[in-house]
Amino acid sequence: MGSHVIVEGIDLDLDELQIMPGLVNAHDHLHFSLFPRLGLGPYENATEWARDIYHPDREPVRSHLAVPKSLRLIWGGLRNLLAGVTTVCHHDEYHPAFDSGFPIRVVKRFGWAHSLAFTEDVRGRFETTPADQPFIIHLAEGTDADAAGEIFKLHELGALTERTVVVHAVGLTAEGWDLLRRAGAAAVWCPRSNLFTVGRTLPRQVIDSGVRIALGTDSSLTSEGDFLDEIQFAKSMTACARKIAIQGAHDVLRTPKHRGDWIATRRFGEAPELVVIDGEIRLISPKLAKYLPQSVCECFHRIQVEDRPAVLVRWDVPALLEETSRYLNPIRLAGRLVCGAGCHPAAGC
Repeated sequence: MGSHVIVEGIDLDLDELQIMPGLVNAHDHLHFSLFPRLGLGPYENATEWARDIYHPDREPVRSHLAVPKSLRLIWGGLRNLLAGVTTVCHHDEYHPAFDSGFPIRVVKRFGWAHSLAFTEDVRGRFETTPADQPFIIHLAEGTDADAAGEIFKLHELGALTERTVVVHAVGLTAEGWDLLRRAGAAAVWCPRSNLFTVGRTLPRQVIDSGVRIALGTDSSLTSEGDFLDEIQFAKSMTACARKIAIQGAHDVLRTPKHRGDWIATRRFGEAPELVVIDGEIRLISPKLAKYLPQSVCECFHRIQVEDRPAVLVRWDVPALLEETSRYLNPIRLAGRLVCGAGCHPAAGC
């Protein structure tokens, strides 16, 4: 359990709270976090899903794409921060916004391709990825023969090695998993996204088999809620949930473990009452906020998302809400209503 800790020179009483390393979301698409879940699955594969839902000239896609990407990325960061995530892997181009006061850490050192279906030069993408970095690709996101065969195609391209990370892998057969193990590759498990999109997810025996696995949310296009929802699902299936949400992700993504990144919560899988990144408080509960001096308190604003407790975050939430509401009203974060803004009275702001 916790007790007194000093953060930013502030003495915080964390009695009855557990201190643990920050959570790591190994797969997200941050710019889609304001979108609703789309589609009427399950589908045979993700390609079928994508073709069904992507109509940029129709609602609700049109309205959500009108929101500036910079705003959507911030909301994606907050979605993760509210769940106690201190590091996220964004499966897209690295955006300059990530380097300038973003809510959480975003993994920078990795190569990627979207998928065999939507990336023309997967081999080239793999070969240009530095040898000390992981190469991440959506793979076998389906239940049909095409999905099952993708691991063998990736192997034929020379892009299946110990630094390959396949996201989803739902369609892998026993032979496919054997090939992945022999290559030393790793997988990212996004269970709730899988169930919505293709109607099944990785079986327990795979998760507990010793294959290197990390946990991810995927985007809100297929997975409502946040990383805590994924943890609760993982806990229902395996005793390894904590490992794959923290240590496993660092191993799979080859990211350093930052001693200055940690959270305090009542128990693993519950909403955090304190999130510290690089030694700086990024999220704090109203109860703990009473310890903040006025000069620090002024940096925090209240935010509450449906079905989650109100907290204070180190972000200008009122300005963010005002700007976002020019495009969307109401505002939902991964399907959950964003409720209110401003400083919390308990913080003494």
